[in-house]
Amino acid sequence: MKIYLIEIRNERGKLVKRFKPFKELELKNAECWNGQKWIPCLVLPEDVASRFNIGKGYEVTIILIAYDRRPFLPLEIRCVGYGSERVFEYFSKIEADLISLSLEQPILNEAISYLWDAYFRLEENNVEGARTFVRNSLEVLGKKLVPKIKVVEESKDFPQRVGKLIKELTDFVHYGGPHPGPAPRTTTEMIISVTTELIRYFAKAIENKVISFEEGG
Repeated sequence: MKIYLIEIRNERGKLVKRFKPFKELELKNAECWNGQKWIPCLVLPEDVASRFNIGKGYEVTIILIAYDRRPFLPLEIRCVGYGSERVFEYFSKIEADLISLSLEQPILNEAISYLWDAYFRLEENNVEGARTFVRNSLEVLGKKLVPKIKVVEESKDFPQRVGKLIKELTDFVHYGGPHPGPAPRTTTEMIISVTTELIRYFAKAIENKVISFEEGG
């Protein structure tokens, strides 16, 4: 099970640590005895508990991203028990949008992974690094996805139009123009959000057969 570790609380429910960015982990699932019956659970290895100082009786909040390498609830976030709605309130819009985009299509997932890298670097105040990964995400869409789009219900020039849009977005996070130098943080955040919505559109358009996607090649 691929997860993101969000926060840790002690045995009294007091917040110990909230992770920004989230910590990505892979955990094994098992059957655990709760004193009355066997229930499904995730196994937290001792080395992971030690690394993050998770003590006995502590509670952790996690996001389930994928099971057996398959996306878990693509295009959706569902809060389940133990005050998860409270934790969701702390997510930024970028975090919530990226979490909801756990998709099965490899090229879209590759673009999303670069956006996560961009967001993590923004959280570390590395705007230049964030810009690099935003460009990588847009390059994946422009060079790997757009050439494979087959129009079903969109206009015939849709691939050319969306390719031009991707180029314009890329220009926002490049050097040059009337104000040479790196794009500021606010511009980088905006391009991350717009690119996220573009990926969401592609996923829904493929699902609804507005466009089709030529696999392979």
